[in-house]
Amino acid sequence: MKSSAHTSLPPWLTIVGRVPFFCCLAIVGLLIALGHNFREVSDLKEIAFDIAFLDFLHKVIPEAMAPFWIKVYKGTGVELTATMIAITLGFLAWKRYWSEIKYLVFATLGILLVIDQVLKPFFNRTRPLPRLVDVDGRSFPSGHAAGGVVFYFYLAFLLAAHFPQYRWQIYLGATLWVGFIGIASMYCRVHWATDILAGYGVGFIWLTLSLFLLKREKPDVYLKSQ
Repeated sequence: MKSSAHTSLPPWLTIVGRVPFFCCLAIVGLLIALGHNFREVSDLKEIAFDIAFLDFLHKVIPEAMAPFWIKVYKGTGVELTATMIAITLGFLAWKRYWSEIKYLVFATLGILLVIDQVLKPFFNRTRPLPRLVDVDGRSFPSGHAAGGVVFYFYLAFLLAAHFPQYRWQIYLGATLWVGFIGIASMYCRVHWATDILAGYGVGFIWLTLSLFLLKREKPDVYLKSQ
């Protein structure tokens, strides 16, 4: 009975999965709503939630922990992430996982282009002030958050597929780390809360697309592991 229901789905939806697909649709709707509200922020009252949330973080997190969160933010920046991606690519090449390499490059390079070359210039949203870290550029959506979702959960997907006995530990670790990235970005006042949420959303959509392409190319390895 379960198998019949599964095979009645369109092939592409079987690969993507119903839950990720409908999550992507919901995220697109939320992004449109957020983008419409925040594309041109001229009055701080329009972002009262963001202001209140950053103030809340600084109230609940002791000031003594500021150096820690600054290190987390800087440690998850482009330089270190690029190094980790290069190490991952090297390991995958050593194992001759050519499809995994191809779609990791597509995932990580693609999300960088989508965020920095398309979405940030379009929305043109300014970053919070004052900031604890010197950083340039626009803020919406967060490239830190989007890139974290794409890279760490792509890696988690590969690890979980090959080590299914540790699946929940792997995904829990990725979730906590990506959550730390978001908190660090907000605590350092580099991003608004809605920047982070939008970054997570865009990252999830791009990750879903990247994994769809990988699973379609290697269904014998990655579809059976779902």
